[in-house]
Amino acid sequence: MESLQNSVKKKATERHHKAEVLITGEQLRLRLHDGKLIKDRRYNLRTYPNCFVAKELIDWLKDHKEAPDRETAIKLMQKLMDHNIIHHVCDGHSDFKDAKLLYRFRKDDGTFPLNKEVKVFMRGQSLYEKLLSSEDAIMKLQEENGVKYQRAVFGCEIIDW
Repeated sequence: MESLQNSVKKKATERHHKAEVLITGEQLRLRLHDGKLIKDRRYNLRTYPNCFVAKELIDWLKDHKEAPDRETAIKLMQKLMDHNIIHHVCDGHSDFKDAKLLYRFRKDDGTFPLNKEVKVFMRGQSLYEKLLSSEDAIMKLQEENGVKYQRAVFGCEIIDW
């Protein structure tokens, strides 16, 4: 019985970790698009859409205090590669390198592997973004009995929405 509980806990921990990596990757992707680091780039007479230069990204991560040093930034990006969130544009490198190499988020080129868990996560992420960004956003600062809650929504509002 204890072995089964340990197995369930281990699987839950792995799913939680994977969700955190997916969220981190998606948040970074959106910020890089906003910061214009992700764009179409030319190399050897070929255009690679929606990609970033590794060296520029490492600089950006340090400048925006997302990583204290280059080594940590490289490890962070390697973690995203290990989870198939980013890849070299030609899939020519399995390790993330701090160089003038082009990488891309798999979500930007449609090669992101979509298993059942990822599909559920992406639906949830999409719904969350809609709740926050629509003109009449219902997910906002809410107050209940004198207590303020950031990015909250009442259940009945979701049903009406």
